[in-house]
Amino acid sequence: MSETFRPARPDELEEVARLEAHSFPSPTRTHRWWNEFLRTGPHGGLEALWVAEHEGRLVGACQLLWLRQWIAGTPMPVMGLAGVAISPTHRRRGLAQRMLVAGFEHARERGDVASALFPFRASFYEDLGYGLAGEAHQYQLPPALLPDDKTERMKVRLVDTAEDLEAMKAVYAEAARLLQTGQLDRSDRSWRGSWGDDEQAAVVYWSDDGVPEGYCIVRYRADLPLDRRYLEVEERAWLTIGAQRGIYGWLSTLGDQWREIAYRAHPEEGFGDRIKEPRLPLLQAPSWRLWFPSATLVRGPMFRVLDVAEALRKRSLATEAELTLKLEVEDHQVPENRGPWKVRIEGGAMQVERWTHGRCDAELAMPIQTLSRIYIGAIAPWQALAGGLASLNGGDVVKMLDRAFEVPKPWMFDRF
Repeated sequence: MSETFRPARPDELEEVARLEAHSFPSPTRTHRWWNEFLRTGPHGGLEALWVAEHEGRLVGACQLLWLRQWIAGTPMPVMGLAGVAISPTHRRRGLAQRMLVAGFEHARERGDVASALFPFRASFYEDLGYGLAGEAHQYQLPPALLPDDKTERMKVRLVDTAEDLEAMKAVYAEAARLLQTGQLDRSDRSWRGSWGDDEQAAVVYWSDDGVPEGYCIVRYRADLPLDRRYLEVEERAWLTIGAQRGIYGWLSTLGDQWREIAYRAHPEEGFGDRIKEPRLPLLQAPSWRLWFPSATLVRGPMFRVLDVAEALRKRSLATEAELTLKLEVEDHQVPENRGPWKVRIEGGAMQVERWTHGRCDAELAMPIQTLSRIYIGAIAPWQALAGGLASLNGGDVVKMLDRAFEVPKPWMFDRF
């Protein structure tokens, strides 16, 4: 079988666009749309295209985007996987898996320590070493159910100047670096993909000292039939409690125009405790005796460590404890990741080298999916061990590991 996996050439853009249109048919995403998107998309262009060639014909393509993702306060070089397309005549042959495994090696060579994606089917990417790494609690509710702090709401201003846009960028950058894990280190190009549509609106919360401390971007879903229209909160970020209250208050005033708001809350936000009635509308979801449904769990982002040693070296830890682990990783796609590794935790960082001999405090073993989820904070080590996703032999170090890897639950607005 004559197969080649490589970066796309500029003269192949038309062929790649045709492959994408076959794999993602849509009235709006035509061949012409894909041609433009693959060339000038918000997260990458021709430099990110990766193709599969069989007997001289292009039969597969995807994007290996050059991204940086904030994890535990550090911007990590991460490959964003998107647009995986296989020719209609070459499906169910394992081609996509082989194309992506070759893409892993290419991403490792260019310095990416991990990969992130939004899956079309989670099980497909779990087989390639990815683990679920992000969830939200989705509410659809009347605006009046949100709390209205009139004092803080008065500090919210509509985004309509270049200064306002720079304020949003500043809030996002600080929140992604200090308060969240999983956000992208956005470029001006990626910001153009998040803000600027005619159907969008945004506000910035300004402190009494004139400092931007929060923002919210919404989309007017007026494209839907009149009885199904709603206001969609696409993203929000804040640095202070006052900004959070001000944004909630602003949203609460929009009931004259919008019967409902769609709001996706971070799992640790406590949004359900702030609204006046957390119960979902009758018959929208089944109840459980006297219990009632409150929100829909939404999952999506997936994450995979591509270079175990380098990823661990770059990852900061929330502990000053000292610990030596022998780590073995099950990785069917990247054998270089398997180890065993000697991981020395000291001074809030990890020193990593191949295990040869010596003493360790504990021996830890897990598949790459589990390591990836622990790494980004989707699950704690104790959850992995309790669920049979990892094994530990030796000393009682679980609580120490939990503290070391603790970060807020992963959160990502950007779609790619």
